[in-house]
Amino acid sequence: MKTNFKISCRFSILARTFFAAAALLAFSTAHIFPSVVNASYATGAEVPVRSNGFTATGKSINLALNFAPAPGTQLVVVRNTGSDLIKGAFSNLAQGQIVALTYGGVTYKFVANYNGGKGNDLVLLWTSGDESIPATALPKLDDQIVLALKQSRSQPPFDKPTSLEPDIPIKDAGRMLVDIEGSVSQELLDQIAIVGGQVVNESVTATKVRAMVPLLPLEALATRADVKFISPARISIISEVKTPSAP
Repeated sequence: MKTNFKISCRFSILARTFFAAAALLAFSTAHIFPSVVNASYATGAEVPVRSNGFTATGKSINLALNFAPAPGTQLVVVRNTGSDLIKGAFSNLAQGQIVALTYGGVTYKFVANYNGGKGNDLVLLWTSGDESIPATALPKLDDQIVLALKQSRSQPPFDKPTSLEPDIPIKDAGRMLVDIEGSVSQELLDQIAIVGGQVVNESVTATKVRAMVPLLPLEALATRADVKFISPARISIISEVKTPSAP
């Protein structure tokens, strides 16, 4: 009995088309992630998300630490196998955010770096050095200022080469532009001047002042009872578009 070549050939083409479509579907669905991503670490070698390109916008993440990490530990959250950067950030994990993870009753701190690995992975970097900042000041300092202090002292994660940089938008001549929240008085303004700071004109209110201040004195300012919080100042620029009037 002769094999019907046309039928066999047609079946072969259909089969290849089917498997190609199935492979394409599998490739596509492999990069669809839930709105809440779970990342649990039992050894530190886990890679919760591995993807050729990843969009973090619109997603949140749950982090769980199930081992005692050694100094210098890096936890990979997203291994981005593509060449593009991660798009956006998780709603509850910002670039440079200091994260406290607990295991066995001990708290370990890590810093989120969306430019980790080869430059486009999300990695949690082990950090320490909080003990060098006065306990009364630490809760009043934004994470980016804390990172800048660690960097100035070469404390982890800045004790080795890293792509991480504190997000301080405006710096000049060793000073940074910060917003100081609290009970603003002439005494506080005088103290800012004494430590080498300069108040921005027309920025003073009863509860907030903006000033260019050297990094290290920010610790002392944060210990004051009349200071509630210090953060890097972020200036918003709004362009006004004028519509030409009708003739």
